[in-house]
Amino acid sequence: MESVNITYENIIGIPGADLLRELSKLYIQLFDDADSDFFIKRIRAHEDIFTVIARNEGQLIGFKMGYPILDNTFYSWIGGVIMPFRNKGIANRLAQIQEDWVKENKFAVLKTKSMNRFKPMMMLNLKRGFDITKVYTNEKGQTKIVFKKSIT
Repeated sequence: MESVNITYENIIGIPGADLLRELSKLYIQLFDDADSDFFIKRIRAHEDIFTVIARNEGQLIGFKMGYPILDNTFYSWIGGVIMPFRNKGIANRLAQIQEDWVKENKFAVLKTKSMNRFKPMMMLNLKRGFDITKVYTNEKGQTKIVFKKSIT
């Protein structure tokens, strides 16, 4: 993978059917406990969802999705980058594009969650200025770590 030609694209609102299928396939690749029905339902439940995608020579290699949860808070819900393209700054760029959009759209707070098993994501959040504000166990017995960042 010597030559990379990464392009980024913003999608405001529910992605079209073809992109939704692509995103669902990528989601399944990225997460070992992926539930594609849950993924699609969550997306369709948020008409105001914002997605940033990364492609290399046309191939979808990463994404970041989120949506408003309160008048002034944006929830960065899910995202990832496939293995051959990790540690190349792509996740950070996706996060920066999302954060820029959140700021442009006058949100005051950016919130996200992660789990201890996703250490690279937790480290990225901390490096990007997020604070850990809460740790809890959900109904599936997963320990969730809540991150929050003021957008100014």
